[in-house]
Amino acid sequence: MNIRYRIEQVAELPPALTTALGIFVLALIVLLVWGLVRLPDHTRLRSPEARERAQRRKESQRRQKKLRARRESLQGKAR
Repeated sequence: MNIRYRIEQVAELPPALTTALGIFVLALIVLLVWGLVRLPDHTRLRSPEARERAQRRKESQRRQKKLRARRESLQGKAR
């Protein structure tokens, strides 16, 4: 059954039933969008401990990057 056949089936329904079906479909779409908008932001760190760990990790990565750059620079000068 293709989509054209389905559309013709809906078109043959009484107007009140077609209107009710349309309102029902619109309500489902609105509820779906509302549900997706209301989902919690999973990228945000909720607990203070997690935020502290993330901050420490970021600082550690920054220090490691500086040390790596310094080491490479010294090795370049030694050659």
